[in-house]
Amino acid sequence: MTAGTLTLVALESEPRAAAAIRTAAVGDITLLGVVADMPALLAAASKHHPALVVLDLGQAGADVSAAVRSVLACTPESCVVVTGNDATPAVISRAVSAGARTFILRPFTPDDLAAMLREAHANMADLRRMQRGEAPGQRQRGSVIAVYSPKGGVGCTTLATNLAVALARQPKTKVAIVDLDLQFGDVGVALDLRGANSIVDLAANGEAIGHEVVDEVFLRHVSGVRALIAPENLGSIETVDPARVVHVLDALRAQFNYIVCDLWSSLDELTLATLRIADRVVIVTTPELPALKNVRRAIAATAPLLNDERTLIVVNRYPGKAGVSVGDVEKNLGRPVAATLPSEGVGVTEAINQGISLFDSRARSRSGKSYMKLAEVLTRDGPRRAQAAVSTTARV
Repeated sequence: MTAGTLTLVALESEPRAAAAIRTAAVGDITLLGVVADMPALLAAASKHHPALVVLDLGQAGADVSAAVRSVLACTPESCVVVTGNDATPAVISRAVSAGARTFILRPFTPDDLAAMLREAHANMADLRRMQRGEAPGQRQRGSVIAVYSPKGGVGCTTLATNLAVALARQPKTKVAIVDLDLQFGDVGVALDLRGANSIVDLAANGEAIGHEVVDEVFLRHVSGVRALIAPENLGSIETVDPARVVHVLDALRAQFNYIVCDLWSSLDELTLATLRIADRVVIVTTPELPALKNVRRAIAATAPLLNDERTLIVVNRYPGKAGVSVGDVEKNLGRPVAATLPSEGVGVTEAINQGISLFDSRARSRSGKSYMKLAEVLTRDGPRRAQAAVSTTARV
């Protein structure tokens, strides 16, 4: 999906209205599908997380409020618009109270529909910007994305580095990756980068973190990603104050659009502090019972820290040899799976050994596309701020 595109899924039973929707999907509006019933709409919304959802009140059932809420439960950041030939004020009121942005009376022309969809989405975006306290035209502060798994060996570093590269491929996007596995971090190995500086140096630096400091401390990957790798001197780790690291991450928001943090598997003070201030948390697991058990225990132990809307569950190396399906994973964890990443051992191993991203290896045909889709899922709706922010948050 290109920047500025409004993706659209519609449930529309009236043939002329459905035809108008198809014709209206031009320019910045991309139609992903017109479906025939609520189950199909919910399935499409869960898969694509479209920017726009058009809901025919005639197909919504007796409880329009429940229908709108069920759509938003699948894709909470979508702009839901309801349509119909006629509807009582009470029905329209219930739809809007449940979260619909507006009601569009049929019949409508394609041009009128497109204009109303754009206006509804723009109004929703303005409202959310005001709720975040941003002034019009103000540059949004960068988002911290924490990549975490309570079990080692599931591919956190591979995911974090390639996610950073995928994010950096988006237009006008500045991305940093910070290795917060201070003892045994492999971000430098994964990206074939070597340097003397780490988060330890920035945390000890009492100066403001501006462009000059970033240029001096961060390594530059060929993808454009700036990297802060794990420290060489393990003795320096004892001096790291998690509060100072959080301060550094918060300061880096002014320098980057996204700061990807690769975390240690232990729920130590630094990991918990990073998880608290992250805008998005990516929990990585593999489709195997030991990994799922650890994730379930971590979610339970940190509730509600890892059990809110900021958190995405990503299943790596799927499908696995154990035969655990996505449905089984969701049932085991009690949360939906946001994305799966394919199991391509040879290609991934080749990329790691050469210190290159999956976009530059023979695994790129599948894995690279999966990471681009994951990046879209993470960025589509903007940041979801953590409640405990620091003072100065589709299945692939």
